[in-house]
Amino acid sequence: MPDFALPFPDKELAQKELTYDPCYGKIAEEARERIVEEAWQKGTQAAVDIWKKYNGETDFFKIAVSSGLHLEHVNIDYIIGSQRYFSDYISGQNKINFYIKSIALWANENHLTQEQAENLILSHEYFHFLEWNTLGLTSKLYQVPMAQIGRLKFGRTGIRALSEIGAHAFARAYYELTKKEETDHADKTTV
Repeated sequence: MPDFALPFPDKELAQKELTYDPCYGKIAEEARERIVEEAWQKGTQAAVDIWKKYNGETDFFKIAVSSGLHLEHVNIDYIIGSQRYFSDYISGQNKINFYIKSIALWANENHLTQEQAENLILSHEYFHFLEWNTLGLTSKLYQVPMAQIGRLKFGRTGIRALSEIGAHAFARAYYELTKKEETDHADKTTV
């Protein structure tokens, strides 16, 4: 992966990411920092494991195809409400959709090539693939009642933001492993 500023939240911003979840108010205050840390660590460890499994491969398109993922490029700027989407993982189909026009805007905003942006976004979505197929859903690290009337609580739901935090950690950790490998390689060639 070429050198650029990684446009995904870092660990410090993960706590803020949690506040965007619609169930944030239902999370016990004393659990918030702990569950963010658990989600971050899950993503980081998954990155280390995939790095080892694929011998430091940096092309997530190769990793995805070898994992049995189907990748589809959809030529739209995908916006719902005020939220722009760049991609999504469709669990039952092991498929990732790339929204090309959305990605192009994001790439331009972050001074990335289209290829860099797609590879980075794919690393994020690959974590969601891992969640559904091997790791278990990070969103279920902490569950809250779906509804509450007085003292009665009904159903349980996970915290979707935890999954996003794990995916950000995965992408960031994988990128950092790549940069470390490049630095180590450069150091060896200059000696």
